[in-house]
Amino acid sequence: MVNNPDKTPATDRHHASALRILENGPHAPQCPHGHGPLTTITDHTAPTGVAMACPECGQRRGMEITMLRTLLNPENADFDQPLTTTPTGPTEPTDNPSLTATTEIPRVRPEDTAREPLGKITPAHIRDDHADSDEADLDDVPPPPRGQQPDGTIRTTGWLQLGRRPISSGLWAVLAGAALGLALIDLNTWLPLILPAAAYATWFATIRWIRPASAATNLELLHADELLPGDAIRIYGPIGPVGIVDQVTPATNQQVLVRFTGGTQRFLPEDARCHLVALRN
Repeated sequence: MVNNPDKTPATDRHHASALRILENGPHAPQCPHGHGPLTTITDHTAPTGVAMACPECGQRRGMEITMLRTLLNPENADFDQPLTTTPTGPTEPTDNPSLTATTEIPRVRPEDTAREPLGKITPAHIRDDHADSDEADLDDVPPPPRGQQPDGTIRTTGWLQLGRRPISSGLWAVLAGAALGLALIDLNTWLPLILPAAAYATWFATIRWIRPASAATNLELLHADELLPGDAIRIYGPIGPVGIVDQVTPATNQQVLVRFTGGTQRFLPEDARCHLVALRN
């Protein structure tokens, strides 16, 4: 060992005692050829400047990093315990056997792995959050209007409206059934009651399942160049199918091109009056 002027004599004595225990203690490194414990020698080519050699066959062994740490920290040393831990995995071969050093790797303890989160969450939570947001988005999307066709137009029922109160076409079906029942009352006195109910049931089944349609109420009139995306308007006059405006583009000859969701489009004069409607189904 090379003496360090910064060290005190007490520390040097402790180091010398540590070397003696290292050479002669119960866990002293042994010669692989069976010649007994190795002897500590100075070796400037070793990583720690110290090596251990067999006095009989000259077998050399580099001083391990853990040994050097023990000698430099004698107050925490326990020389009755092994000074090195042999690695279990493969090591890279070296040309000089004295340069082979084993580094002690502490065992991972569960308490060392307990860490506070650094602003991140687990992938499971991310998936849960995404799933929740997807479900929320699906809940926010309204269902398509009843009677919507592949081209985007929406079939509507009725054509009569008093102010902003539409007259359901189901009323006309009931009146037609009642009229027929009264005309055939001589055949059966229950026909004026049975036929109106049958006519209404037929109308209801038709607009729900056979030819679905939505009830629409005309609200106000707007010029074609005032339409905005999302507006529901009558495509042809005050009655008939409804379209949802997707885009309004200026065209030539003081016209605008009104595109509806689904692909339907119409050229209209800028001042054409369009019926804005409210769908009730």
